[in-house]
Amino acid sequence: MPDEPIPQAHDGEEELPPPRIERNRHAPIVRVTHWVAVVAILVMAGSGLRIFNAYPAFHRRGETFCCYPFEGRAIPDWLTFGGWLGGARHWHFAMMWVLVANGFVYLAYVYLRGEWRDLVPRRGDIRDVVQMVRFYLFIRREHPLQGKYNALQKGAYFAMPWIAVLIVLSGIAIWKPVELAPLTTLFGGYVWARYWHFIGMVALLGLAAGHVFMVFAVDPYVLPSMITGRYNERFAPERRNGRPFYHLLPRWAPRPAVADAPEAHVSAPTPASPTEP
Repeated sequence: MPDEPIPQAHDGEEELPPPRIERNRHAPIVRVTHWVAVVAILVMAGSGLRIFNAYPAFHRRGETFCCYPFEGRAIPDWLTFGGWLGGARHWHFAMMWVLVANGFVYLAYVYLRGEWRDLVPRRGDIRDVVQMVRFYLFIRREHPLQGKYNALQKGAYFAMPWIAVLIVLSGIAIWKPVELAPLTTLFGGYVWARYWHFIGMVALLGLAAGHVFMVFAVDPYVLPSMITGRYNERFAPERRNGRPFYHLLPRWAPRPAVADAPEAHVSAPTPASPTEP
């Protein structure tokens, strides 16, 4: 029998399988492309904001723009990268090709290996998203059962490549507005192409920030797996009833069942069943 009690499923769900160390949770090519994307996105975002500061508005001179309340206000220097306009442009275009090539390698790998099946939306995902939200809001007591990713993670990871496509296409429309006039027109003209490029960047950074927060707040044990590839399922959120910063919540906050608490896995003895020797 397992050396620790396994949480029981609730609401008619199946029991969790025995935990194991999953040595190949993330393949080397996934880990490499992940960290390349981290560096490329940060450099592109910082250099893009430096380029934006050369003209921190979307409207043309003498005109107005409906959808940006901070017209004329420069982005703080500490959020930018590249030093000056020319330097930022060099960094931005260099990282653009790195990010595009890196994205193609990653997408080709997950397609050929069939890992795209872990990310595509499926029937019931909306229901599962609702259950995850209920759990994080302490409405649901037990962590919903999940596969490699929960429904919220799947939604975020599935959206990221599409946002990246929006960023790349709108960026090309800005870069070559005359040569690629039909593409620029498709975005509503140069002003709107520049705006959608900016909005895409904000959306991608927002998802990335949420991802980083949830890693450190809910499942910090997954971080080493993006370096080594190994992940110990004993520490998976569904086994720990992991909520964001659960250990920092006030004492009056709802608590999981004793068998689901991390401490129970360490100190609580497992009662022998009548049929066991």
